[in-house]
Amino acid sequence: MITQLWRNSGLVVLAMVIALSAILFHRPLMLVVALFLLVITGLAEWMAGRTLTDIALDHHVSQRILEIGQTVTAEIVFENHMPWPIAHVSWENSLPEAVDVRGPGKVVANAPAHRQVISGQVHVGARQRVRVQYHLTGRARGRWMLGPAAVWFSDTFGFTHLYRDMPERFYITVWPKRFVLGRKFITHQLMEGKIRGKIWDLPDPYHIVGIRPYIVGDPIRRLHPYVSARAGRLMVKELQTVQDRRIELVVHPVTNAEHWMGIDVDRLEELISLAASVVEAGITAGVEVGLTMSGSLPGSPYGYCHQPATGQPVLAEYLTALSWLQPSGAARQLLADRMAEISRRVTTASVVILVCALWEPAVEPLFRSWRARGISLVVITNGDLDARADQFAADIFHWREGKLGHG
Repeated sequence: MITQLWRNSGLVVLAMVIALSAILFHRPLMLVVALFLLVITGLAEWMAGRTLTDIALDHHVSQRILEIGQTVTAEIVFENHMPWPIAHVSWENSLPEAVDVRGPGKVVANAPAHRQVISGQVHVGARQRVRVQYHLTGRARGRWMLGPAAVWFSDTFGFTHLYRDMPERFYITVWPKRFVLGRKFITHQLMEGKIRGKIWDLPDPYHIVGIRPYIVGDPIRRLHPYVSARAGRLMVKELQTVQDRRIELVVHPVTNAEHWMGIDVDRLEELISLAASVVEAGITAGVEVGLTMSGSLPGSPYGYCHQPATGQPVLAEYLTALSWLQPSGAARQLLADRMAEISRRVTTASVVILVCALWEPAVEPLFRSWRARGISLVVITNGDLDARADQFAADIFHWREGKLGHG
């Protein structure tokens, strides 16, 4: 939207007074001065109108998705198609406090609104394209709005002051931090000699379906020493794949027993980072991962539920969804609803991983039915779980002091 803030009408009045005086007192020179002032103000008005319609303003950011600590470039572009300069150009842009800003201009924080404003001035000459660039560094997980931006300028003579806002909002997404869970947190095979590995491992080390010659890259632990000695060359065991495991990851972003107690922000961010770490570890290992969340996010106010899938596009979608996730006052009911939804697709090949800070007794009947069906439940927590969790979980991992501990 373009608005004319102020116009110098005093010159027009002055020109009319001078012209009237020139007529009354027969002063031709004064009449020339009056006509000159009217021409100047008319020309300024015409130039202002042309500037309003022909100046091009743009505002964009080089990258919409970034990691915490990553820096992207944003810019405001002024393009003047007129054969005269645009005078007194000032600009400002509203940004979230969740990003650090570096660049030309002055940054003023507005703490109550969790926003900050960057502003400055620039000279735009005749037929000139000027780019004002500044740098944004992601500081916290989330979906953050950039804008609106606004520009103030005037005509060449400074008789008319104009204002234009750019109502377009741009959103950037800062992905959550991921932790290192351990190289073998999610693996494709059990190690020989182990009685029990991770419950989502694929091959069964006690079902040998054949012996074949060694191929470069085969695990050394699969070598069969006696057959290799008899054959005179390295031979390895072929293991039977029992079934393809699938992970159903459930994220419950509740950090206090009662919603009126507020949100433990540090625990919440740690919880979401744990979930993002499991997602990345599983999909990187080639395992199909489903994601279910009991919070709200843009486009999914009643929770999020995605069937198991794998691949880099799925990883990007999941990390974006976790970035947008926010706790909801109805999270407990949403947890029951979304877990009832995934209950229709889980099988004995599924491993349900619940990432939570608090244990929810309301879903115990569902967990009991899953246990009867042979479906495994793994709990990852950064809080203090109720002792009843041991009755339903096949495995419990605790995140303490930056490490994931078992049991």
